[in-house]
Amino acid sequence: MWPHSDGGFHVEEIGDGWRVGTFAALAELEGLVHAVTTRRGPEVPVEAAADDPVTGAIARALGLEGLAYCRQVHGRAVLDVREAGLAGAGDALTTNRPALGLMGRSADCPIVLVADPVSGAAGMAHASWRGTVRRIAMALVAGLAARYRMDLARTVGCICPSAGPCCYEVGPDVLEAARDRMGPGAERFFPARGGKTFFDLWSANADQLVRAGLVAANVHAAGVCTICRNDLFPSFRAEGAGAGRFAAVIAQR
Repeated sequence: MWPHSDGGFHVEEIGDGWRVGTFAALAELEGLVHAVTTRRGPEVPVEAAADDPVTGAIARALGLEGLAYCRQVHGRAVLDVREAGLAGAGDALTTNRPALGLMGRSADCPIVLVADPVSGAAGMAHASWRGTVRRIAMALVAGLAARYRMDLARTVGCICPSAGPCCYEVGPDVLEAARDRMGPGAERFFPARGGKTFFDLWSANADQLVRAGLVAANVHAAGVCTICRNDLFPSFRAEGAGAGRFAAVIAQR
């Protein structure tokens, strides 16, 4: 099953006591900036707002002019952005504007980060289970390819920490929704253990990135489960409605 690589994901300190996760596979791309915040850093609100000081603090810490974000609705809409702030309702963002960060928020859902070193385009998708079965990762790559002269052979896709196949138990309704939206082959992303069904969101989204045209060797997943590592990342499954959020940001300088 996918993915075959963690992309060199690791957690490092960036100053002011902040610790963030980064992928070596993305850090190797010239001019690219990205980070996944942890509990040792800013308290990310459930919904980002224009006057939210945390958004500005993250942008400054990464040396960016500002962050664009969307009102995440668990769908597959892809919005292209040219300026910081709320872009509207959707679950994926694209841009090639330098120093403009694309931010997604999560408390178990995978955030998918995509970057093309040739065109300078970058993208972010919030791939909740609903977004995953609606193929939001494929929609993100399609949106990028339609707007920018991308070199898919060199484009890198990374899946941030999220609820992992070790812990993300789901009911028959989720499996049925996946069958309806993704076809019979969707069952391979639902391993069964001890009479329970689990959703492998990492493999499902990695598979979508490859189907969208990325080279398999350039697709990575952190392999860090937010439920297992609730000490490091907020988790809705582990904490309930009171869980905070972590942020994943990507940008070209």
